[in-house]
Amino acid sequence: MAEQTLQQKILLRQSKMECIRRDYEDGIWVDVTRLGNPRREDIRDDDKTNLKGQRKGKAVYDGTALGSLNIWADGMQGFLLSGTWFRSEMSNPELNEVDSVRNWLQIYDRKMYAAFERSNYYAILAEWFRDAGSIGTATLFTEEDVGEGKAVHIVIHPREVWIAEDKSGEVDTVHRKFMMTARVMEQKFGIKNLSDMAKQNAESEPDKEHEIIHAVFPNEDRMAGKRTAKNKKFRSVYLESKSSKDGEPNILRDSGFDINPYAVWRFRKSSDEIYGYSPMADALVEIFSLNQFGKTRLMAAQKSVDPAMNVPIEMRGRVRNMPHGNNYYDDPKRVMSPIALGGNFNLSLEETERVVESVKDKFRVKFFQAFIGRQGEATREEILQIKNEQAGLMIAQTDRVYVEGIRRIFDIVSEIEDRRGAFSEEQGMPPIPDEIVESGGTINFVLTGPLRQAQRQVTELNPIIEVARAIAEQAELLQKPEMLDVINGDLTAEAIAEAGFFPQRLINSKDVRAQIRADRQAAIEQERQQMMLLEAAKTVPLDSAPEDGSIMANVAEAVG
Repeated sequence: MAEQTLQQKILLRQSKMECIRRDYEDGIWVDVTRLGNPRREDIRDDDKTNLKGQRKGKAVYDGTALGSLNIWADGMQGFLLSGTWFRSEMSNPELNEVDSVRNWLQIYDRKMYAAFERSNYYAILAEWFRDAGSIGTATLFTEEDVGEGKAVHIVIHPREVWIAEDKSGEVDTVHRKFMMTARVMEQKFGIKNLSDMAKQNAESEPDKEHEIIHAVFPNEDRMAGKRTAKNKKFRSVYLESKSSKDGEPNILRDSGFDINPYAVWRFRKSSDEIYGYSPMADALVEIFSLNQFGKTRLMAAQKSVDPAMNVPIEMRGRVRNMPHGNNYYDDPKRVMSPIALGGNFNLSLEETERVVESVKDKFRVKFFQAFIGRQGEATREEILQIKNEQAGLMIAQTDRVYVEGIRRIFDIVSEIEDRRGAFSEEQGMPPIPDEIVESGGTINFVLTGPLRQAQRQVTELNPIIEVARAIAEQAELLQKPEMLDVINGDLTAEAIAEAGFFPQRLINSKDVRAQIRADRQAAIEQERQQMMLLEAAKTVPLDSAPEDGSIMANVAEAVG
């Protein structure tokens, strides 16, 4: 049996991955997109050729799910990835205490913030969060725009993505099947790399679309020490899947990546499944109920204002039921009358609100709206306490988006910046501190946005403050100030600053702190000496000039 070509291996893998994902397409994905995220209604693979710009959301009779999704997506971006939302540190904790390392990491962070600002990262995040909140699996592709010197981020439609996991449950294989025009294919891959059919289209029909498969998978043929595009950790193959006349797919580009450029975040997943589940999926029962409530209310309202009528046979074709319509009759007993349906739709507002609140709870809407509508009801401190408690419930969410999504995106952008020389001394980056070179270790980054701050306040800051306050209160009550000696002031202050993500550049180094304390002690000692001299001077007669070396002479010299 002849060995399979690379193209055949990719197509066979694609076929198997499509079989695995089809149950999601025909099952839960249809429900969550149809009722909760209509912009992704074209979720099946067969929908890729649907007409664009068509009206969506025709099956939606209640907007609670979509509204909650939008609040959650915008809130996650605003509270998690806005402002000063990250800080770098070394994997070796001892290095983070070294001033030169801290200063170097601060400059590194400024470079990374500048890289994210240059890119379209913040502009596309909301769509990435919406995919995670509705479908449960969200994919972000990051590549370098060499000409512009920046990273470009693309939120990939879930319909286009198929994934597989490694032995640790991490996504290591991504296939993206999508349509690309011949014109864009020529721009991206070069005319010489296109199939004959695509070349012809690029000349005569540049907007004709071709099906492309981009396969990124672990490179099992990697050779140690060989530094080529095809010998990286992940192999990257762009394939024309249906364009060749002879039936053999055409390889457009065969290269590789050190880091998988696809960040695939599963909001929540089961150990025996590959694709994720979402808050929308968790709320499907309530969403179905609200949608049915809304549909039934509309039907009831329509029947109320435009009921079915009993009409005498002789009035057939002559009924006027529009405003100001006049219907003439002779027999007062033979008039039109509404049909009595014998029932009354009665769903209490309280029942509807209960279901609405259940949907909102799945999206943690209370956390994102803690300050809205509470003015006058609670103090700022009480609202902050509510927000912190809600933030604690979201730790599992933030941990997974950090591990599968944000951390991988950060690593990809860092690699792109390193490749273009942004971290070189020529670009203003100081040399790597000797401590890092000697001790080794890697650079990690931690989230420091408002949501993570609230979580750290619950898990780290509040316990420190509460314990310190309790010790201080007991020391005062028992009149034993020595109880406070168990607390190391510097380490406690550093722990509080760390838990509150206090900016590193505003924290004095150990040397600076030692100098401040030495200067303070010297000033105290000088003041004490002056007070002693002044007290001593009160005991000396003032009827004669002070002798050299006497107390009065020393006082005069001390006070100027």
